[in-house]
Amino acid sequence: MTIRNLSQEAHLWYTVSSLNYIAQAKVKLQEATTFMRERVLKHPFIADYAPVPHWGGVMEDLLDRFDHALAILRRGDFGPMQSWASRMKDIPRGFDESNLEWLSRPDQESFMSLLNDTFSICVQFSLSVSMSEMYSSARYKDGTGDWHHDIPEDMGIEGNNIARNHEEYIFPTLPDQIPEYFPDTAVSCKTGDIVPWTGVWVPSTGMGTAALAFARKDVQIMQPAYEIASVDEDGYANFKLVDCVWHPVKPTGRMIPYPSWTSVHQSAEAQRLRCEAGQPCPNSGWWFTPASPASRRKFIAGETMPVVSPGYGINIWQWDTNQDK
Repeated sequence: MTIRNLSQEAHLWYTVSSLNYIAQAKVKLQEATTFMRERVLKHPFIADYAPVPHWGGVMEDLLDRFDHALAILRRGDFGPMQSWASRMKDIPRGFDESNLEWLSRPDQESFMSLLNDTFSICVQFSLSVSMSEMYSSARYKDGTGDWHHDIPEDMGIEGNNIARNHEEYIFPTLPDQIPEYFPDTAVSCKTGDIVPWTGVWVPSTGMGTAALAFARKDVQIMQPAYEIASVDEDGYANFKLVDCVWHPVKPTGRMIPYPSWTSVHQSAEAQRLRCEAGQPCPNSGWWFTPASPASRRKFIAGETMPVVSPGYGINIWQWDTNQDK
């Protein structure tokens, strides 16, 4: 197990599910379309080669439809943009399976690179909102559907994979600073209840081995925490579904240095991430607990971690990777 950083993961989730992020797909697709159109004009005979007008037409149609899908997304409806992204993901495969020898090798590489960049943005966006979409079924809202049976595994970005495996695709160039984030314990939503706020959520007991959740106000029920119970030799996870209380993760108003995966994450043996109240502090430094928004304080190794909110449930203290005072 590795140390996880709430601000890092929350910022990645907020970025990849945002309007600005998916808008980059249109920019890349426009570049690819312009690139292809210019090359086709140089080789007019290729206009009659079926894959070129077919996939070129799909690209043009997607560009025409993007702004409408974005306007609907701005109102909170992800459906049209998810459909747009899904349709876009077929294009690189379509060209890859056709004959591109009419292009020079450098042009082939440049064209496919633009399409694959667009594809990557669509994949990341789709994964970030996939679980929100799954839990929006009317059957789950009225209790006639059993999501325990229907969704036994995390079908989005599981565990800490958003930082470990997706960071480089979301931020090809890492930002110098990001907002600091913290759970808003004044707002709660338990598994199965209608989500009251759109954004990123964290289980009240901390991240553990579960992913943060992107959830949408009024259109879905809150999911359980998908704790990773084990991982097989092929890298596939087995999950333990945990019904729990969630809190929204919001910016504190303070900026912090970007805690990149390589510079922050260490083995759990070197430094424990979580400690229950009543247990001795495993490492001297700054800690906080979701049980209280003003809980951040410095402890000495061996000092008993206190209960700060008796009515909250188990008070879990978490190591703050920002150890500045």
